Amino acid sequence: MLPAAIVANTPACAGQAARYEGEKGFGLFVTRIGQAEVANPLRPLTPEVTRVLQVTIAGKVATAYGPDLAALRRGGPPGAIEAQLGSPIRWEASLPELPDPLTIVSEAGETLATLGFRECAEAPAVKAPPPEAAKRDRKRAPRTGAKPSETGQAAGTAKAAPASKAQTGTKAPPGFSLPQGAITE
Repeated sequence: MLPAAIVANTPACAGQAARYEGEKGFGLFVTRIGQAEVANPLRPLTPEVTRVLQVTIAGKVATAYGPDLAALRRGGPPGAIEAQLGSPIRWEASLPELPDPLTIVSEAGETLATLGFRECAEAPAVKAPPPEAAKRDRKRAPRTGAKPSETGQAAGTAKAAPASKAQTGTKAPPGFSLPQGAITE
């Protein structure tokens, strides 16, 4: 954690986003703050708390997360972070005071960016992600270049292949994955 002399607090931006900016004009808007508690089976009485900031960067929603707000890692959309942590994010009702500056670090702990607080402002509009159904239909469409009428199927109606024995087994807990081929059939 950084010494108190280095880290100042921003004013609480009631109903607005906190705009941060770094070197080379890189900026983001912090729109929400929350936390996710992850139960550790080795320490059942002390859950691990991850602080999560929802940010808007270039019209897209992303997150920055970490055990505290002193050193945050980059993350994807909030849903992806919830899936990665295996716990829902509990969002606070309003944006409290935040540290100034925000430090974004890599997985190895190296500083990637230091962003200073600029002002409380309205966050820019966010681009809507494509609907999930459209994403699935694009993945299922034939890639041979043939039109749907030539393949005998309508677009988006490709039949899914039956699940293999490895896919029908139990799911691994969040954050745990086995290399392909680690378990033989």
